[in-house]
Amino acid sequence: MSEPRTVAHVMRTYLAPTETFIANQVESLHDSRPVVLCYRRADGPSNGIAPVYAADHLLHGGARSMGRLCYLLARRPTPAALNTLARRARAESVQLLHFHYLVDARFFLGLKRRLGVPAVVSAYGYDVSSFPRMLGGYGRRYLQPLWSEVDLFIAMSQDMKADLIALGCPEDRIVVHFYGVPTDRFAFPERSYERTEPLRIFACGSLEKKKAQHHILLALRRMESVSPSVPPFRVVFAGDGPMRHELQAMVRDFGWEERVKFLGHVPYEHSSLVDQYRKADIFALPSITVQGDKEGIPTVLAEAMAAGLPCVTTFHAGIPELLESSKHGLLVREGDVDDLAAAFGRLLRDPALRRLLGTNAARQVGHTARLELCTAELERLYTSVLQSTRAPLERASFDGADINTVRYRTEPVPGVKPHRQP
Repeated sequence: MSEPRTVAHVMRTYLAPTETFIANQVESLHDSRPVVLCYRRADGPSNGIAPVYAADHLLHGGARSMGRLCYLLARRPTPAALNTLARRARAESVQLLHFHYLVDARFFLGLKRRLGVPAVVSAYGYDVSSFPRMLGGYGRRYLQPLWSEVDLFIAMSQDMKADLIALGCPEDRIVVHFYGVPTDRFAFPERSYERTEPLRIFACGSLEKKKAQHHILLALRRMESVSPSVPPFRVVFAGDGPMRHELQAMVRDFGWEERVKFLGHVPYEHSSLVDQYRKADIFALPSITVQGDKEGIPTVLAEAMAAGLPCVTTFHAGIPELLESSKHGLLVREGDVDDLAAAFGRLLRDPALRRLLGTNAARQVGHTARLELCTAELERLYTSVLQSTRAPLERASFDGADINTVRYRTEPVPGVKPHRQP
């Protein structure tokens, strides 16, 4: 039996608390041996499967000081840092680079040039939407070299694919693929949809404007003012961020201190996170676009669906590609507090509707966003890229027309370009 190929997962910092979806991709690989290459290693739980090599740790003395200064002042890697990571990659026999975020791929483009191996990059949201607008469009110009040097671009949704094309990314090198979630961890088939106690509305995610948790509070307040007979409810926010003080001020103004709870950041690996999904009756994520910044497909939404929760969310970015309104949940227009209030009212009053949407949601993500299935598709993409470097005229190919679906055909089609040596 041949040795598994080695794939290096590359990003600037490994790993932020909100980026556990990347660790899931790394740890769920079956036919590939993962290693992690990064510039800095964040404090937090260590990865138990893949070796992690951080340039900041590998460098010493003046080289480390220069690397830190260069990163702080210019957000650029030093040649010494790239050379050190390249040596580690060669020692690990890395055959393929998987960059996470377009910005990180550009940051580490010098590493790809040193190694001369093919590369794929996963885009996740801000790197496609708000980053290119930075500094009067400098962000877009900064990303330009990627379009000719990276072999495959992975978009989370058709919406993101369209944004990539608008930036100049070659359409025939983009595939639509969602990374998936561990649905078994969040599944809760014993859920009761007929509880008589105050119903719990759960929101999980960073407390920031594009997550629009303030719209949850405004909508519930408006709903009560119009329909005071609505069933009793409680609201639980899991997550932290710059909007926390504003949200807490709203709660005080509404006199809802006993009805709204802020849990702060709940570590992904803790069982208490799963418990919150299980205790909830409704999941809320009214995402909005803020100054061009938008989501991909929020991981927390797929987790809530896996838990069998009826979800209230918005027609935002790739969300409608995962959740069909009135079938797997309720979708409302971005920023429409009245629509959001009406959706909450429907779900709070109707246990049969909660059951229908919740059970359909669990079934949907089980078929389309299950981590094991999505990882298998990711590894088939790896195979296609590697084959394209060896046999461009006979390479496998894929069709990214549907989320989470990679269909292989024998004839060459757009998607994987032959690898170009630097």
